[in-house]
Amino acid sequence: MTAGVGSRTVRWPASRPWSRVMGLRSVFSKTVRDSRRAAVVVGLVAGGFMFGTGAPYGGSPEFATPELRQQFLSGILALPPALRGLLGEPIDIGTMGGFLAWRVGTTLPVILGLWSVIALSGTLVGEAAKGSLDLVVSTPRGRRWIAVQKIAGHGAALASAMLLAAVMTWWVGDAFGSLPGDEIPFGAAVGQFFLYGSLMLTAGSVGFAAAPFVGRMRGLAIGLIALFAGYLIESYSSLSPIIASLEPLSWYSWTSHHRPMAGVTDWPSVVLLWAVCVGSLAIGVWAFGRRDIGISSALAWIRLPALPGGIGGPLRRQLADRTGMALGFGIGMGLYATLIVASADAFAESISSIPQIAQIIETIYPGIDIHTAAGVLQLTFFGFGSFILGLAGAALLMGWATDEEDKRLDVVLSTPLSRGRWAWRSGLGVLAAVAVLTSVLAAIVALAVAIQGGNVLDPIAGTAVLGLAAAGFAGVGLAVGGLVRSSLAAGVTAGLVIATFLLDTLGAALDLPDPVLELSLYKHLGQPMAGVFDPVGLVAAAVMVVLGSAVCALGLTRRDVGR
Repeated sequence: MTAGVGSRTVRWPASRPWSRVMGLRSVFSKTVRDSRRAAVVVGLVAGGFMFGTGAPYGGSPEFATPELRQQFLSGILALPPALRGLLGEPIDIGTMGGFLAWRVGTTLPVILGLWSVIALSGTLVGEAAKGSLDLVVSTPRGRRWIAVQKIAGHGAALASAMLLAAVMTWWVGDAFGSLPGDEIPFGAAVGQFFLYGSLMLTAGSVGFAAAPFVGRMRGLAIGLIALFAGYLIESYSSLSPIIASLEPLSWYSWTSHHRPMAGVTDWPSVVLLWAVCVGSLAIGVWAFGRRDIGISSALAWIRLPALPGGIGGPLRRQLADRTGMALGFGIGMGLYATLIVASADAFAESISSIPQIAQIIETIYPGIDIHTAAGVLQLTFFGFGSFILGLAGAALLMGWATDEEDKRLDVVLSTPLSRGRWAWRSGLGVLAAVAVLTSVLAAIVALAVAIQGGNVLDPIAGTAVLGLAAAGFAGVGLAVGGLVRSSLAAGVTAGLVIATFLLDTLGAALDLPDPVLELSLYKHLGQPMAGVFDPVGLVAAAVMVVLGSAVCALGLTRRDVGR
């Protein structure tokens, strides 16, 4: 008796038309696929900035006629060079395109550049550390070709984000332009966002080049330094000859006169920018091809001082692992604050020379003495400093999440240590690292203010308030990490910080209701650098810290680890 076994033909699913561009057919398409959501978010945020700035400009009575716009331009040009340098060179700001490029163009690539820095510093080294590249490099594909496709994939996602933002900007000019010349040519919008994308990619390329030599997290730190340092040099060069001497090192200074939406181009500066970008990317590709997968070179020993790790428990180990990054952020932000304090006298003199500006500042910030270092810190450091400090908390949470992502937590929980105790203590370790960062920043700020002969108590207390706010945002990330998945903690924290920054920056311009504007935690902190505190914000931040840590501990006991 025999039995026949019928053959069955197995067919692969039909390839979709876009699978070679965004799918699983290649390293390039897989990278584009993984980046698609981030690209959409970045494009919408960039376009949202343009909409939030352009719509009020086109509909505001203050800019309704050419004469009013010329009057505004005359007021800007009448500012002292030191103060005008903080705002940027006003090039053709009497038109919609020129105003948008002047008002938004300096900060937009800095904020959005975080995406490129984080993505490129971890796209190879981070995946290699997890072991996900081992299978890919076992195929006939060469390592350098894999690296090139990774870069091309991110570049394609970045280009699509900038194209989306350019389309939205073109629409803003067409929909809200109220005077002849307000229309923004589509080619000019594309050229402007080509510059923004180039600035973002260049900062990311520095992290990409450094990561194979020093590791993912240090490469990320180096990329962030490149991202923020160039912007700060360009912004504050007019206040200090020392900072001005560093302008040749800032690619924001190189390209400051390239504004296609204002009708001014400087393509040689963009070519120079791309030379730096391509050179940095080439170094990263070469280094990836030369090193063992997941192994950094001998330069990995370069690190900031840290606490000894040991086996003293989750709190001690988390604090030891995060101290180096906390010190780096604290020192970097301290140097930024020191530059502001050093230029406080020049800033105050510039403001005082124009009584109208001084009166406006007094109206917006009543009771602040702009002739003191503390007052200048509140005006020029608080907004951007709180943003960076919040992102630093997100970066610290990124390291905290690796225990679960890399399966180390499975081994730790095989001991008598309970899940709740681990979550509580490790979360405290992250918050303690935020405290280390804040302490370093406060010490540097106090020293800089003391050298200028100012009162150090108010800036120290104000820095502590900023640290508490950053810890509050980190507490929200801890809660999400404990309840859902630890890998979401950093993203949620960073998203909350960015959303709060956008609400403070664009909320009034978009004429949002007051209840919505009041959702910003920073609205309820007072003016802490100048010694004015709001108990409501302090209590809210403290509740976010305590409640977030408790929810993290409770959540981890009620879900599977690693899921």
